[in-house]
Amino acid sequence: MKRNIFLSGAHTSALTLRLILGSSFIFIFFISNAQTIVTNGTSVVVNPGTSVNSTQHVTLQSGGTLDNKGTVILKKNLVNENANPDSLGTGLFILSGTAAQVVTGQNIIQNLTVDNSQGVEVGGNTRINGIFTLSNGVVTLGPNHLLLGSAATIAGTPSSSAMVVATDAGELRKEFPAGFTGSFTWPVGDEEATGDYSPVTLNFTSGTFGTGNYVGVNAVNNQYPGTTDSYLNRYWKVTPSNITNFICAATFQYVPGDVQGTESDVYCFKVAPAPWVAYNPANTGAHQLTASGLDAFSTFTGNKGNGTLPPANRIVHNQTIVMDQSVCFDAQQTITIAGNGTTFTVQDGGNVNLVAGVKILLLPGTRVYAGGILHGYIRTDGTYCTVPGNPVVVNPEENKLQLAGFETTEAQMFRVYPNPTTGKFTLELDENLVSEKINVEVFGMTGGKIVSQELQWEKKHEFSLDGRPVGVYFVKVVTGGEVKTVKLVLTK
Repeated sequence: MKRNIFLSGAHTSALTLRLILGSSFIFIFFISNAQTIVTNGTSVVVNPGTSVNSTQHVTLQSGGTLDNKGTVILKKNLVNENANPDSLGTGLFILSGTAAQVVTGQNIIQNLTVDNSQGVEVGGNTRINGIFTLSNGVVTLGPNHLLLGSAATIAGTPSSSAMVVATDAGELRKEFPAGFTGSFTWPVGDEEATGDYSPVTLNFTSGTFGTGNYVGVNAVNNQYPGTTDSYLNRYWKVTPSNITNFICAATFQYVPGDVQGTESDVYCFKVAPAPWVAYNPANTGAHQLTASGLDAFSTFTGNKGNGTLPPANRIVHNQTIVMDQSVCFDAQQTITIAGNGTTFTVQDGGNVNLVAGVKILLLPGTRVYAGGILHGYIRTDGTYCTVPGNPVVVNPEENKLQLAGFETTEAQMFRVYPNPTTGKFTLELDENLVSEKINVEVFGMTGGKIVSQELQWEKKHEFSLDGRPVGVYFVKVVTGGEVKTVKLVLTK
């Protein structure tokens, strides 16, 4: 028969308890160097309101169970020899030894508090479903995983002396409920040298979270291969499982000692799999990297780029350029601004240059206010954020500056000259259109309409962009059911 032993009362401490299935006795050994062993077929139950303090190792042999409904305070190791994940009850475990402790086996714990300055090692995959409190001491995962269930939360004050070290193959994983939106912070870091706290925060605005989903985070205190010039001696692996159709913003915290080179030159990069994609520049005050509008996870780090070249593609999200701030974003191929529910704003007095080798995509969410300046340039000569003195007119069949919602092919029913212009330009219609009613509209780089004019019986009409910032504009002509748009470059 299975023997259930209920440990109740105010406090049980400093004893070694061996429970043997099939015997008519319960042997209690007061031996200081022994351990508490729960043998095959035996169940130990800690009742609600009961606190059990174990000063020796606790071992659950295969087939033995521990049902903690109260509080178990462990001063030494917990060894679970059951082959399958084993629930240890709905209560609280406190790891508060004076020497390093190890939690071994496939454990399912409701609430866990770590309060051991010497640290705790996870010797098997462990799941926490309730409150994970980091009071004192680091939790080292090694090759194992620590999974936080869908309702699990972090308590305490995570820091370099109270965090999860996931620098090996092991991951700190978080499961999410269906329909989840909001943020969660993975309190990870490393113990190399002085120990650095480098947490990751993900903020989901949408997503499909399937059964058994999770996001795993692994943080490595090392240079990512291929980074150079100005970079971080740190990278983060963010691995999803069974999460699809999501949009997410990520924040990666680093320490000043991670910076190699010039911190203000460092951007957040998604580096694996290729191609590398750059996001926002580092926040040098908070020592953070950010990437917004993510719809896929990967490995992230900080880097200036390969040598003096910018990345192949750059995504810029959720940034506001304010008065007297001047920034430049470049990419060898494509720059993508805003989109996926994110924003990019240039306020009055802000100045932005975009320099790309192939195309610039200004997606919904891009805003430039009166007095703000946004310049876009297509460069094929290898010059990037050293912006040319005058805009370059490119062959539209080779390099197209793309503005979401607009057609940028050259028009055949009219022509615009001079192009580039210093302010005034002339629109000349085909002879067949002179008698028709024509609508002419001029749009700025962000899609805002700045000129609207109706024409009829005019072959030529002069327009003025005097007082407008230099850059690329779009002239759209509508007649009958036909619409044509042409780019116009304004210089000074």
